[in-house]
Amino acid sequence: RAVVAMLILFGRHPTPGRCKSRLAHALNSDEAAAAIYDAIVRVVLLRTSRERDDRDTGGLQLKFSCASSDDIAACEALFATGGRWRACARNARDAAAIEVEAQTQVDDLGARIVEAFRREVDDDARSSDSSIGRAVCVAGTDVPEFSRAHALEALALVEGASSADAPRVAFGPSRDGGFYCVAARATRANCDALERALAGVRWSASTTLEECARNCRANGFDVRATMPELLDVDDDGDLDALLAERLAADDERESPAVRDAFAEMVRILENSRAARP
Repeated sequence: RAVVAMLILFGRHPTPGRCKSRLAHALNSDEAAAAIYDAIVRVVLLRTSRERDDRDTGGLQLKFSCASSDDIAACEALFATGGRWRACARNARDAAAIEVEAQTQVDDLGARIVEAFRREVDDDARSSDSSIGRAVCVAGTDVPEFSRAHALEALALVEGASSADAPRVAFGPSRDGGFYCVAARATRANCDALERALAGVRWSASTTLEECARNCRANGFDVRATMPELLDVDDDGDLDALLAERLAADDERESPAVRDAFAEMVRILENSRAARP
């Protein structure tokens, strides 16, 4: 069987008090932060799914990887028939194929990313094309501008390396110095090298991507970090910047569902600020 590329979205169930803690603190509302995160996830799902009538046979398989194993049942319900997250996968075939799993239950983000790649090595061991490894992109769900095009660009960068080249890793840089996605071929050798490269990285720092790229080069990777820089939403300042840019762009080509989700974010933000003492 053909091995299709994999997009793994790292996320959480939008439970008040268990997501977007910095945003919740800024808004003084766990409920508002959770509702905004829910809207952001819906935007990411809408933007990473194929159009309803897209018959692209290359495919891009999607997994939603929960930060906590306690979230699996609740997230599965959101992706089940009639669930509001399933409705965001516009292509019915893609919606039916979405898998929900739990990330490895450790605190270190690097270890969780590496384990996500390792699971795809195990999956590909059953395929007829396991020698080169499936191209895998791991991305966060707090970057509303992240789209299917970004995922495919990252995957194309790693797929473009020949067997004679050094293995490639591609990063999508975020404005705060981190990255919103990382892509590589899921081979055991690459996973071992990634494990060494991401060990001990200082996460959520202005130098996170710089440190990861340096470590990856030291472990034999050809590093590509040429993708567009995007904004990840951690606090209300990030959200204000995102919404202001969207207002200035006013892209009428955007789908009504995406526009509605952004309008929902604006409404929640305004209401929560109005309710503050």
